Amino acid sequence: MDVFKRFMIFDKTVLVSVIDARETVDKAIKIHSLSRTAAAALGRTLVVGAFMSEQLKDEAQKLSITVNGGGPLGRIVVLGDYGAKVRGYVENPRVELALNSAGKLDVGGAVGREGYISVIKDLGLKEPYSGRSPIIDGEIADDFAYYFTVSEQQPSSVALGVLAGDGECLAAGGIFVQIMPGCKDEWISEMEKTVANFTRVSALLKENTVDEIIEKYFSSYDVFPLPDIRPTYECTCSRSRIEQIVLSLGKDEAYDICRQNGFVELTCQFCNKKYKFTEKELDALFSCAEG
Repeated sequence: MDVFKRFMIFDKTVLVSVIDARETVDKAIKIHSLSRTAAAALGRTLVVGAFMSEQLKDEAQKLSITVNGGGPLGRIVVLGDYGAKVRGYVENPRVELALNSAGKLDVGGAVGREGYISVIKDLGLKEPYSGRSPIIDGEIADDFAYYFTVSEQQPSSVALGVLAGDGECLAAGGIFVQIMPGCKDEWISEMEKTVANFTRVSALLKENTVDEIIEKYFSSYDVFPLPDIRPTYECTCSRSRIEQIVLSLGKDEAYDICRQNGFVELTCQFCNKKYKFTEKELDALFSCAEG
């Protein structure tokens, strides 16, 4: 079962989050039939989405992340809900590139390096929060570390990893270290040394549990634990929501599609569930909408 453990150290001036999201990413791989490179890109973004959506205060608040680097994968879109519930997709899920010069999946080449990260948070206020920052290297981790530091003024270190096999996830997760006000320079230096160990997060999570990672790298600190969270891949699509999309097509276009195909069919981008509407169902839908 996936787990998201958080704790504070150095007089609560450093927040550390360690996430095991193998099952979450595995579900995404199976839903979207992801290539290994697409699995790494979307999986890393899902981990970030779980981390960010944990900060939502109630079920009415929502989070939307878009990574658009101009590469062959196209856009990566991840939505997050209260309780670290995430879902997402990548526009071109079967893109696969040759390994990069380091012999690793070329996530940066697939994502692209000429674009941006966009985050929208609907916090129930008059206007949603919107943040944006440029892509740094397309590998996702450094891109979000830069986003947090620049767009949200929250100095952060982000380490992410996804190890994908043939149609499955073998390991996935991330380690986030965020510096809070009042953190001393020597504590920051100490954290920089610790963070330097997190260069192969997928291998670390494949060989260790989250508790073992925390014990190995943080047990020497005075730890103030926070409640555990269970990240999950959950789609919130429903027929009533899809009905609104059908209505947005307009009556003429909806009936044209129905006449051509015998029905109108829409597929949820996040879970691939299909919704069909016959002419009779369109009659009832538009009749109800028109009052």
